[in-house]
Amino acid sequence: MEYDNNRPFSSEGAAQERKRKHALGKGVIIGVVATLLVVILALSCVFMGLIRSGNIHIGMDGRIYVQDVGTSDNEGIGTKVEGKLNALDSLLGDGFYFDDVDDEKAADNIFKAYLAAYGDKYTVYYTPEEYKSMMESTSGSFYGIGAVCQKADDGSILISEAYEDAPAYKAGIRNGDKVTEVNGEDITGMDLSVAVAIIKGEKGTDVNLTVIRNGEKLSFTVTRDKIDIKTVSAEVLENNIGYIYISQFDDVTTEQFKSAVDDLQKQGITGLVIDIRNNPGGVLKTVADMLDYILPNGLIVYTETKSGKRQEYSGSDNHELNIPMAVLVNGNSASASEIFAGAMQDYDKAQIIGTQTFGKGIVQTIRPLTDGSAVKYTIAKYFTPKGQDIHGKGVTPDSIVELPDDATEDVQLKAAVEYLNGKMSVSAAE
Repeated sequence: MEYDNNRPFSSEGAAQERKRKHALGKGVIIGVVATLLVVILALSCVFMGLIRSGNIHIGMDGRIYVQDVGTSDNEGIGTKVEGKLNALDSLLGDGFYFDDVDDEKAADNIFKAYLAAYGDKYTVYYTPEEYKSMMESTSGSFYGIGAVCQKADDGSILISEAYEDAPAYKAGIRNGDKVTEVNGEDITGMDLSVAVAIIKGEKGTDVNLTVIRNGEKLSFTVTRDKIDIKTVSAEVLENNIGYIYISQFDDVTTEQFKSAVDDLQKQGITGLVIDIRNNPGGVLKTVADMLDYILPNGLIVYTETKSGKRQEYSGSDNHELNIPMAVLVNGNSASASEIFAGAMQDYDKAQIIGTQTFGKGIVQTIRPLTDGSAVKYTIAKYFTPKGQDIHGKGVTPDSIVELPDDATEDVQLKAAVEYLNGKMSVSAAE
């Protein structure tokens, strides 16, 4: 459903009289409520009846009371919110000690709070600036620090990969660092896309990151620069085994992956390790296109909405990769990574090696609004070709191999190489 907001945010100069600013602020906030109603109708199409409006009075104890003035089936949440905002505005009035409310910030916070009330951490309102920054990060290049981020269990932002030769790496940021503050602002619990938007910025500007590394609090100043996203890297390991690491599933990843596979095959590889450890996911179409390149024609993944409507993503390019493969996963392999691992497992196309994956088996869509803002919200749950529901569970590897924090070698990669060597030895003997 399209959302049409024809109410531009208003801004007045500081030289206006305080009384006029106060009245204007009230009008803008009420306008925000009207806009919020449009958001409510556009996103949920749910009317909330029997909600009471009210007026206010100040009791003998000095507290503010909202007095019921009746109910009506025709009154909705907007009436209640408008009444409460007017009450708050009247309360603070000219007696508030600090500066007047920032109308635009107030509006944004209302929208964010309303969507947060749905109780789904993946349903988020983006301001125009946040949405623009997020879209740039999937388009191939942007200005930032050069790191792949994902949400950690403790609410911090995990650096799953700091690109070498990029600003973050040069400043000292390393894989596994957990960002807790950006320019002194605590970002713990903040939506990932919003936090990333704060970290990014104009070329040549600095951003200060506070991170936790092995229990130690460290601070780094990173100078932002243009980042060309490279989501796929590849090399040839021992015994002609190819290795591909995929950091995330962005718009640019499909072609990078196909190119990497083709280059490795030209070098004569006889087996392939695909590493999606610490991959937070990405675009559903991207991972479906990549699986189409690997798997035989057929069902890749399907989604189901709350109403039971099913949408299937199937391979049809008549291309299949027919060499022994292993896929590396861990607890930070999420969303699109789990679609990838689940499909490879269901088709018995690769040995899944590592630890249980994250368990994010739901799909979000992002709808831009006409004022430049956007809403991301959950629309469906996805299932692997054989109907595995991994949400809250994750993909269980065929071979569980732990990687201790103090490991001196990558035992998971070693296990994958050993598995492929065994497969190739059997093939050679047949």
